[in-house]
Amino acid sequence: MITSKGVRETITTLNDLQQRLGLVQTEDEDFFSEWTDNLPSLTDQEQVGLDRLKQRYDYHRADGLLLEGTINLVVIAPLLELLGFIDPPFRLKSPDGVTLKLEDPEETIRGFIDVLVVQERLWILTVESKRTTISVPAAFPQLLAYMAANPHRQLPNYGMATNGDEFIFLKLGSGVEYDTSRSFSLFPSRHELRQVAQILKALGRLVLNQ
Repeated sequence: MITSKGVRETITTLNDLQQRLGLVQTEDEDFFSEWTDNLPSLTDQEQVGLDRLKQRYDYHRADGLLLEGTINLVVIAPLLELLGFIDPPFRLKSPDGVTLKLEDPEETIRGFIDVLVVQERLWILTVESKRTTISVPAAFPQLLAYMAANPHRQLPNYGMATNGDEFIFLKLGSGVEYDTSRSFSLFPSRHELRQVAQILKALGRLVLNQ
């Protein structure tokens, strides 16, 4: 079993991920088709709610970066509630958060990964930083290491990672292969929250029905 301490201290790059855990990004273009194929439609209520979330995000983002728990408060929690992830039959758990440390040429950037797991197999991951926005891919090594440590590995594990501005989906298969979606942006002018919601709904159905 991978410990929290072990992940923080030893899994910091994609090379670490491959050398220590054997995980590799697949070359199979169909490996992670779940984020593009047969996406569910959104109800009128969901579309109205998503427009309201985007307006709220734009309002707060205009004052600067969304820091600390503001991302969860303004975007993530309302999104999960709107899509029904907080109600039965879904079950949530919150493992210990993970500290993220990146060496910048001029300073050490410290961030925090807040993790919420849905149905043991769908990981909602928020990257927060007090000084600057940390790109979502920078957190992939530690996020995938935690997913690899999940005892429910007989089936694929899925994730959605965000720093408030950027959303990326991940899939870790039951073996050693993983892949990611393209990046979906909310800032400065794009409104891709609807696509994010459709993919999240699709993954939620998968983890309930598989």
